[in-house]
Amino acid sequence: MIDDLTNKYNDFRNVIDVLPLSTKYNRKRKMDYILEALKEDNNRLELVDKEIHNRIDYLNSLNNNDKVNELTQELEKCNIVNEWNVYNTPYEKMHLDYYLYQLNRYYKEDLTSVNKCIKKILESFKKVEIELTKEDFTFNNYVKDYMDKIISGASNDELASCFEDYYWKNPEILKTIEINFKSIYLKNEKKISKFYTTRHEEYLKTHKDEELYDLRIKLSEEVDLLKRRDAKSNFEKFIRGEYLLGDYKDIDKKKEKYFSEASFDYDSLNELYHVLNEYDLLIKYKYLFDDMKEKLSKKDEYKDVKGKTLKEINSDEGKLNKLIAKQNKKPLFGKKKNDEKWLFQYKEVLNSIIGHYNELDDASFKNIIYTNLSQDSSILEVLKLICSNYIYFINMALKVDETRDINSLNDEYRELRNYVNGNRFYLLSNVALLDEKPMKQLIVDKYNLEKVNLTIDSLVDDATNITIKDIETLINNENITLSGINLLDVELYLEYQKLNKDSN
Repeated sequence: MIDDLTNKYNDFRNVIDVLPLSTKYNRKRKMDYILEALKEDNNRLELVDKEIHNRIDYLNSLNNNDKVNELTQELEKCNIVNEWNVYNTPYEKMHLDYYLYQLNRYYKEDLTSVNKCIKKILESFKKVEIELTKEDFTFNNYVKDYMDKIISGASNDELASCFEDYYWKNPEILKTIEINFKSIYLKNEKKISKFYTTRHEEYLKTHKDEELYDLRIKLSEEVDLLKRRDAKSNFEKFIRGEYLLGDYKDIDKKKEKYFSEASFDYDSLNELYHVLNEYDLLIKYKYLFDDMKEKLSKKDEYKDVKGKTLKEINSDEGKLNKLIAKQNKKPLFGKKKNDEKWLFQYKEVLNSIIGHYNELDDASFKNIIYTNLSQDSSILEVLKLICSNYIYFINMALKVDETRDINSLNDEYRELRNYVNGNRFYLLSNVALLDEKPMKQLIVDKYNLEKVNLTIDSLVDDATNITIKDIETLINNENITLSGINLLDVELYLEYQKLNKDSN
């Protein structure tokens, strides 16, 4: 339309320039021509204005694909597969690792979050058919009384007042609650394990594990594709600046950079994108893979590490129970003969238990490595183990950078876990962690054979991100086209918005 209007304007100027003005008739004739042209321009302007608003109204009227929500709900149902994840103990299946870590963190933040977290833990036990009462909290009377108030539904004000009183008498109250929960778990571990085993056996009566694993990947792929091809979603990404029009104006150059006409198709493009992202995971989480290589090489040393730690915990808890019994159910910190000696002994044993429970997290992780991995385990198997163990991931991330915000780390952990569980893997599933293959060369050679122009230099340092972004842009371009979005309309919309903003 712009070219058409430009041509008409040029024709108009050419005619005006040659029309004579020497007589009254000629001047009237020129004026009539101008007025006629003005009338035509006004008509065109109305048409252009109508066309602009039609295009803008179309973009504003876009709706999200309802099927995305439907499939997302179906996908969420697949999460039951986490219950028989071989890289999890019942402890992780109950999410106690996450809740108890947060409990320890909230200790330094606010009491309301602490109490919410405690209630979440109580709910986790209830879901595995274990209803906790105050009698389960035996490590001291302050813990027992405080937990009784939470279980019985005391108000936040009442809990705050109670905590204020108990804290000064027993500053370790929250740490004691934490290890008391861990102790309760250990006492019920077999029962909890049986609960999950029974649910799994019921599922296996009518299904196979592979069916659900495959369904989760299939649904994840369908949801991802629907989102990528959703007109409103694509349009909003341009509005938010997630997509930039400039990236799509020279799309043919990007195609020519990597593909010949014969080698370019959506499936090969998509596979390459996934392989590049797998390689990017290797780079991003090198610190985790390096640590897992070391652990895997020491695998045989982990045979009895968990059992030894549990023996230490049982021994300490036995000492603690004897000390509590020795008080004959009298006030824990009452002023009696030898109370100071007793209190010293109590705190000494309690601190020992706390230390051994901290060691148990690491010992349990090492036991999972010993039980489920071998020298031939693929990188993907190791990655699935990492994604199944929140404590390990968080501790390792903070070891690399202790300034990291825990909320952003939680988001990163969930994002990685969802990515690993919801995608097919081409590279990481076929290479052993301890196999020192040259990954860059492996990828380049594979795709060069398929006439894809990939080089070692395109997978070095920051060039990797540029390559991934280029391939993603090519995929997005295909999906934007299939979504029915016209990039010229998007450009028009953005320009129109800018003009309105500048005029206000």
